[in-house]
Amino acid sequence: MTDTIGVGLVGCGTIGEALARAIVDGQGGSAALRAVYDRDQDRARTVARFSQSKVCPSVEAMLDEASVGLVIEAASQSAATECARLALNRGRSLLIMSTGALLIGDTFSELARLARERNVSLAVPSGAIGCLDTLRAVRAGLERVILTSTKRPEALRGAPGFAAWESKKIEKPVLVYEGPAGAAVRQFPANVNVAASVSLAGLGPDRTIARVVADPAAPGNVHELVASGEFGEFTARFVNRPSQANPKTSQLAILSALEALRGVCDGRVRVGS
Repeated sequence: MTDTIGVGLVGCGTIGEALARAIVDGQGGSAALRAVYDRDQDRARTVARFSQSKVCPSVEAMLDEASVGLVIEAASQSAATECARLALNRGRSLLIMSTGALLIGDTFSELARLARERNVSLAVPSGAIGCLDTLRAVRAGLERVILTSTKRPEALRGAPGFAAWESKKIEKPVLVYEGPAGAAVRQFPANVNVAASVSLAGLGPDRTIARVVADPAAPGNVHELVASGEFGEFTARFVNRPSQANPKTSQLAILSALEALRGVCDGRVRVGS
């Protein structure tokens, strides 16, 4: 019988609550939600009520809970790095949802090193896209990677990179950003975490090209990946259903996080393994 892994959830917004409900429903493998934290304590209490978990006043307090062996970060890019450092330094495994934070400076290499030193797992879900295993397989021969993310304008509102378009009526597809993936995740922190996942699997944040398109007729959150090199070329297109609670989030991102969580529970996802 697989031992239960106690989970501490940081961030109880759209993604965090969805993950919590899925864990309670048994979709997280041997994971069991033990503690929750959110700066908005009302949101934390909402999740705690249906999951029968403990509300913590801080991430540090959560890590004081002996029952928490794995931390799921589902907060924001701005909070992700500090949360990750705290969890890994305290010897807790980590599943990080705000993957855009990994492209800031040497964050990814730092966290990977901490995970190896503490002998814990660092899980990075693929998010709202697939084919990352193929990108990793051909990385040595990659020459070009372009990711085009298309969303409806309302899903992009509030992003720094969309500021110039906020007051404009968009009636047809408009390219609102094209450039390095590393800059894209800063300009659209709640929209293109997928660009970070693609970058980490392939050419890195500076050589991976990200394009963000606002399209009022978009059938969902659409991500199109084109990669080429000495191996040949492949393309992939994902049309994801947005979360009903938050159009910035694809339902596939939540499902991929659950698969990553099951992998951690099974011991299948490890840094340096």
